[in-house]
Amino acid sequence: MKRRMGVWKRILVCVCAAALLGGAASAVEGTAAASSGVTRGAFIQALYRAHVTNGGAAVESAGNPAPFSDVGVWSQYFEALCWAKGAGIAGGYAGGTFRPEQTITREQAAVMLYRYGKAADRPLQPASSQALEGYADAATIPPWSKEAVEWAVGNGLWYSGSATLLKCSGTVTKDELTALMERLFRSGIYPAFTVVSTVPGLTMTAQESSAKGVTLFLTNQTDKNAFYGEDYSLLRRINGGWYQVSGEMDVTAVAHELLAGQSGTVTVSWGEMPWGGSLSAGTYRVVKSVTLGGEDLTLGADFTVS
Repeated sequence: MKRRMGVWKRILVCVCAAALLGGAASAVEGTAAASSGVTRGAFIQALYRAHVTNGGAAVESAGNPAPFSDVGVWSQYFEALCWAKGAGIAGGYAGGTFRPEQTITREQAAVMLYRYGKAADRPLQPASSQALEGYADAATIPPWSKEAVEWAVGNGLWYSGSATLLKCSGTVTKDELTALMERLFRSGIYPAFTVVSTVPGLTMTAQESSAKGVTLFLTNQTDKNAFYGEDYSLLRRINGGWYQVSGEMDVTAVAHELLAGQSGTVTVSWGEMPWGGSLSAGTYRVVKSVTLGGEDLTLGADFTVS
């Protein structure tokens, strides 16, 4: 049974369009090592590839001198680091080294992204100390990275997996790198503080999930009728925390009634979104609002894209 409910407000959905990032995604393929650390060289290479894929100019590295003493023409990161040093994105260490095989910390990544954001004139918000309010370890940020961390957090470029700890010296993971590139070039990934309701007898599970969409199976074994619309939010799990990536869509929704003792399905397709892409590898959660006996609830269903 359906009944018209009018136009629902604009909703947030996840835009993990790795296909739009081209070569940047190749630096972070696979889920097996999603939680492993990213090296400084791999980070710059992913940023450079995403920059070029999204219309930025490539660098002519032939004949260039080594950008750093430990990054010569023999290095797989030579071209990317020629670009990064020339653009003022990567400064390296005292003594002229870059240490490309050393893992990169969040604060180091924030500094490089901040420099890139200014050099490329990305449409992002300026740094603000207000972005760090609520983080218990904000006072531990070193002076050399504080402004960049403020900027990164304020623009949703921060995935420590915690709503109260920045973990600035923590290592950037491969899953985190994918999200950083997607946020910087395509969308907004922000912490999602949605609390999923637990109601005995009312469940939602994901079935037949893929990178293109998912079918949700809802079961109502309570003694009350439930109503749900076609709106939803899609979250992505990064470093143990849930993050919501925004894309907007206006929908004219129809509410569906799920009678007590009945089950129903609803299919969500990412192709209906403005970005119309497919999800990159990772763990996701579809969140839907449900009304049960006059009480507003939030149900969640997790699924994995490999």
